[in-house]
Amino acid sequence: MTDDALETETRSDIQWYQDQIPIRGCLLNLPQIKSAYRELATLTKTEGERIVSNLRKPDNVSDDDFKTHNESLKIDAFRVTVSIVGFDGQITYGDSEHIFDSNNLPSPIRTIFFTNENSYKNHASGTEPPNRFSIWLHFDKPPLFDPYPILSEPTRNSSNATINAQDVGYYRAVQNIINSKLCSTKKWYSFIHGKFVYDAGLWIIAFPYSIYWITKSSDYLFPTGGVYNSFRLGFYLYFLALALIIYRSFFGYAKWAFPVNVLEENKDRAYRHRIILGAIVFSLFISGIEAMVSLTFLSGQ
Repeated sequence: MTDDALETETRSDIQWYQDQIPIRGCLLNLPQIKSAYRELATLTKTEGERIVSNLRKPDNVSDDDFKTHNESLKIDAFRVTVSIVGFDGQITYGDSEHIFDSNNLPSPIRTIFFTNENSYKNHASGTEPPNRFSIWLHFDKPPLFDPYPILSEPTRNSSNATINAQDVGYYRAVQNIINSKLCSTKKWYSFIHGKFVYDAGLWIIAFPYSIYWITKSSDYLFPTGGVYNSFRLGFYLYFLALALIIYRSFFGYAKWAFPVNVLEENKDRAYRHRIILGAIVFSLFISGIEAMVSLTFLSGQ
């Protein structure tokens, strides 16, 4: 007996519900991901019960064979398959929640992918299921010094959940699982990976800060009317350009030390770098406050 009956399940002309949910700025762990997988697997099993119950028995198939075939379909065609990929290229593949407890998982983990499409396609001549999802979780770090020229764009990370459904109840159920299980633990620093954050930091903080200290240093080293007064413009332009390069490097360093998504089991070793960054930011903040107080005091005289 073939599984052509599953193919016909997706051919009706009905409305689709689609969504792509970005999964960014999250702190995740394997038990948390396992919990999301378990709920999605239960939903997939329920979906299988519905689809198989609507299949029609071919005339040339006995009742017992049809029943046995349908029970087999429920087990084999409605699974959530998982691929876990390490930074060294090692891949662990499975179709049950026990994969997350395996001692053979790659370490550290770079990508986790799971979907209900693959098992269905194997029994439906490559046809996609009527209600489906695919979830990508990436734990890559951005480059320490990002050469990418468009820094206004969000940090590149394609972690997301894609939902395509004919049934609105299924669509809402998958949305709820993703939002409650995978998107609920946002990191406080996730904003640094957003759109235009680099520009905001440049124009609101870095640029004014640099102008103040470069102007102050220029007045001290090359006072107006002094012997080396002609060096003021060159000094100003050179160190302003240098300050912008330092800011760009510092921003890339911060995004590397505080990556888009973090998996606890990877035991990220950037903790010391975060302390260093915190100390630098704190010292810059204190010096900025002192400069503002100094300017306020001088303006009041």
